[in-house]
Amino acid sequence: MRKKPALCDINLSISQGEFIIITGFSGSGKSTLLYSILGLIPFFYSGESSGKVLFQGEDISTLHLANHSRKLGYISQRISNSFATPYTFSELAFPLEYSRKLNNIDIGPKIMTHSSGLNIEDILVRKIHNLSEGERQLVSFASATINNSYVIIADEPLANLDRINRELILSKFENYHKSGATIIITAHEYESYLPLASRLIKLTTGSISEDFKIKTVDKKRIRIDHEKNLHKFKKKEYTERVNDKIIEVKKLNFKYSSNFQLENISFAIERGKVIGIIGDNGSGKTTLLKLLCGLIEPQSGEISIDGKTIKNLPWNELTKKIGVVFQDPDKQFFEETVKDEINLISENLERNIISDEISLKLEECGLEGYENYNPHSLSFGEKRRLAFLSATQHQPEIVLIDEITAGMDTQNKNWIHKKIVELSEMNKTLVIISHDWKWLGEIADIVFHLEKGNISAILDTNQFKNLFIEKSLDTKNLQEGN
Repeated sequence: MRKKPALCDINLSISQGEFIIITGFSGSGKSTLLYSILGLIPFFYSGESSGKVLFQGEDISTLHLANHSRKLGYISQRISNSFATPYTFSELAFPLEYSRKLNNIDIGPKIMTHSSGLNIEDILVRKIHNLSEGERQLVSFASATINNSYVIIADEPLANLDRINRELILSKFENYHKSGATIIITAHEYESYLPLASRLIKLTTGSISEDFKIKTVDKKRIRIDHEKNLHKFKKKEYTERVNDKIIEVKKLNFKYSSNFQLENISFAIERGKVIGIIGDNGSGKTTLLKLLCGLIEPQSGEISIDGKTIKNLPWNELTKKIGVVFQDPDKQFFEETVKDEINLISENLERNIISDEISLKLEECGLEGYENYNPHSLSFGEKRRLAFLSATQHQPEIVLIDEITAGMDTQNKNWIHKKIVELSEMNKTLVIISHDWKWLGEIADIVFHLEKGNISAILDTNQFKNLFIEKSLDTKNLQEGN
């Protein structure tokens, strides 16, 4: 249990129809505040608590769960842990059956109508386990809003989405708000919400440090037709131009189902380079990363590391060479304490780490004093930093990183940027999946664009930076009355 309370002396009143942004550094208590509003504390998340949360004047702990869940729609940041069923269709049917008691005749048409509005009708028959993280985020949004709840609570709902789907979800939030719904969103990067939001609340170490109404923001969100621009760059035969190849992929094919496959993928990566991978949700980015580290095997084709076929490498040699930071950090934690998690790979490789070295690394990334915490008790941003430390502590030659900045504040994104630069200067090779183009453009040497399971374009740094123009929204003087 944490020594300091996650929330302290929170007094907050929210009116019907408000659009509220809750922001603050990683670990400041944003998700915990949402859990409290939802009634998940202390019944689902245990711990010591005091005070009350009232919903429409009633103590939330006394409300019937089925009736309450119909009024509140919730989109979790921890997407993988939020699903109740194995398939997309059944996940959307669940809230209709549970809280609204609809019969099968009414459920089918409602699901089809709702899913078509989010462009997910093609994945209704697919297992959620086989979807990309972005597709899962869309399913989570669909499940949370299919009941037309008049309060929607969302924890970093844009974090895993490509640009097209970000715009789609923002437009959905706008429509729900205009219809009278109350929207409560946590976000580190909240600029996209400012044209819609009415109020901003900032948390600092578990307490409300700022709470003000937002002036009307007379700026529209910037829509970037990046697909059109990307198609200006034809795929180049990159393999033959690469010197000192550390990774080589030849005619790689992998198929989950008739709905998705990676097809005829070939490329090489030079030692010491930072490679970015971009593409829409469901384009195959995470699947490619899993293939590169040997978690899954291709149906055909070959992956080589330092000239050796990956399927012939023993586990300890593969572990020495490759460190992986997964999109969902919970999937890579095995130990009961933070210090043991950092030391896990090194111990398996029979390398000892002194305690002072671990403490120094934790202090550097803002996790000092967390040595004996359970990794699963950390905030999502804290977990991402721990995942990075545990994957790179043994100094692997290759580091594969999947969407590490999603839901991360600027300070910690800068820390990750610094560590990636340091690894690159040590001649380590990094492959980074990211929807955060601006951040990626500052560190990547080469960027691969994946489209429907194929590499459609390969861009150098200048081409990638010139591909789009990011205009920052001036957030100064947002407070009403300033």
